[in-house]
Amino acid sequence: MESKTKTWHFVEYGEFPIEEIDVNDVREDALDLLKRVRVERYETQRGTLLKLMDEYGNYIGKILGCSKEDVTIGSAYQTPFGIKVTLDCEGAIVGWLYLEG
Repeated sequence: MESKTKTWHFVEYGEFPIEEIDVNDVREDALDLLKRVRVERYETQRGTLLKLMDEYGNYIGKILGCSKEDVTIGSAYQTPFGIKVTLDCEGAIVGWLYLEG
């Protein structure tokens, strides 16, 4: 049986626990959302930054140094703010995405 990892997520207003969840439960939803996001592209010293936004213009994720088409879903975490998934490219975490609702 796979053990769940509980870690702490530091934000501006304090610490909030996050718990790892089974990525297979959210993979399809995350990939579907990734197809629909609006992207703003910025050039930074670390490479190309893709700012991911929902249909209302809300910032819901980012990708650094990899194209949107090349990322895969790495892991998923339940947070007080929703489900956050990591976006991987060639074995490295290159960003994250919050799932809707």
